[in-house]
Amino acid sequence: MKQKDGLSAKERSTFLKMQEEFHKQDSVFNKRANIDFFIYLLTVVLIALSVRLFIFEPARVEGPSMEPTLWTNERLFVEKVGFWFKAPQRGQIIICFYPDEKDTCVKRVIGLPGETVTVQQGAIYIDGEPLDESAYWNDYIYNEMEPRTVPENSLFVVGDNRNVSKDSRASSVGTIPYERVVGQAHFVMWPFRAWRDL
Repeated sequence: MKQKDGLSAKERSTFLKMQEEFHKQDSVFNKRANIDFFIYLLTVVLIALSVRLFIFEPARVEGPSMEPTLWTNERLFVEKVGFWFKAPQRGQIIICFYPDEKDTCVKRVIGLPGETVTVQQGAIYIDGEPLDESAYWNDYIYNEMEPRTVPENSLFVVGDNRNVSKDSRASSVGTIPYERVVGQAHFVMWPFRAWRDL
């Protein structure tokens, strides 16, 4: 049976094989094909890196400091663009870098720039008023902390599991400058059975 180009299926197969053999011997064609593939691969890698650097990235939870909100080995979807346009807000869960540390941490924003944070009588106070944290913390904080005022463009962050978390209450950590905030954790994406919005 003839095709639209006038070739039978057998003739077409033979032609394609000859064409393939010709290209194998054509160094210019092969070089161009290799260059095209390299450009394609490089483009894919650059797009993937750009997305990870500027839009979102996954993060893994390590340790008990955010329990029961987050558990060890859960993977988070971290969005990075929102904080370009709006400063972090109280209650948000963020990924940040502590001073002089290369690994990121996941914590909750508690104190905002200009606010004075105190820990007394088992609770956190903001500008002298007790903070309502009933949505994620319903226990007693054992260690007290003298009043600390959050500097401009900085955040006071804590772990939801208050009594085992190393956070802004520790002198070795302190407040977190905006530039050390990676992004906001929006939901748990792994394991699938634990998927939930934050």
